[in-house]
Amino acid sequence: MNLRKEDGSITLEASLLIPILLLFFLALMSFVKIAIAEMALQESVNETGQTIAHYSFLALVIEGAIMDGTEGFIDDLTEEQKNRFENNVIAEHLLDALSEEIKNAIPTTGALLNSYVAESVYEAAVRDKYEKKVGSSDFFNASGITVTDHNFPQTRGDSDVVIEVENELRLVFPFFERDIKIKKKTVERAWAGG
Repeated sequence: MNLRKEDGSITLEASLLIPILLLFFLALMSFVKIAIAEMALQESVNETGQTIAHYSFLALVIEGAIMDGTEGFIDDLTEEQKNRFENNVIAEHLLDALSEEIKNAIPTTGALLNSYVAESVYEAAVRDKYEKKVGSSDFFNASGITVTDHNFPQTRGDSDVVIEVENELRLVFPFFERDIKIKKKTVERAWAGG
């Protein structure tokens, strides 16, 4: 019977296998963290879009009241000026063209919200919802969320709320670091009234 000593072989196999298993475990954990960050960001964007879509009718109601009042005022002023020119065709044509240009130059409530408020409001809302879902850490960085595209309903025909955000995550492995950007977008149909 020939007995060989195999004391060192288990140590050698373990020293080769443990780093591979550890690397696999770290990679799996990172993929799970990325998936959690993506799901939380998508949920946050969806909830923000739904909230904006739900309350967008208020802006459209205000816009309708402003436009009705403004258009009536411009029409009255145009008619008054037409009467002064006593049926002068050229003057009437110029006044009609001018009144239409003035009406078209008045920004809609949606356009005003889009240009002044929307990006900061959307960003703050998405960040708040995201942080409530995953907390705040070096990886789940709510302050890294930026709005890349947005649209507030500007007229009754254009009634989609669009929010697109991007978040930058820092993936850290031993001897390896990488920045990952995830983008999420939502399009919600706004309630535009009757």
